[in-house]
Amino acid sequence: MLATGAAVAVLAAGFAAVPQAAAAPYGAQYVRSIRCDSPNPWPGPRLPIIVDVYTGGPFPTDGLPGPAISLSANNPGGVGQVLELTSLITVDWRNLDTGRTGSVRVPTRSHAANWDVVLHPGHGRVAFTVHQKIGAMAFNPMVNPQFSSCRGTAVA
Repeated sequence: MLATGAAVAVLAAGFAAVPQAAAAPYGAQYVRSIRCDSPNPWPGPRLPIIVDVYTGGPFPTDGLPGPAISLSANNPGGVGQVLELTSLITVDWRNLDTGRTGSVRVPTRSHAANWDVVLHPGHGRVAFTVHQKIGAMAFNPMVNPQFSSCRGTAVA
């Protein structure tokens, strides 16, 4: 619990350094973290969401062969143990060297806005945009949906 509080304190203080959210996929290299905060579908403050970017893993979590870019999002603290969130994450990507494009959609349900996405863009420089649709789980799967997006780049 102390680590979560410390992470929130760092985020609230507005430091440029973002703590790494999760363990790297096997053999992958950490590239950077990007902020992808979202409005909260429950009454409360914005959800601080940290997306870690990894490349070069020989065994991406989706089981498909590389090259791959793995995105792992973590929402320190979440919305507590009683409230739940549902989300639909869409990541649109473009390989800037080959022109190849793609899109990956991942639905989730949990007490925090945590999710993992693996991109398979081929070798090259890749630009991606994360679109988050996060709603409250309250007798229906997506109540009061909130939308946010962020961008990043990596070399696969």
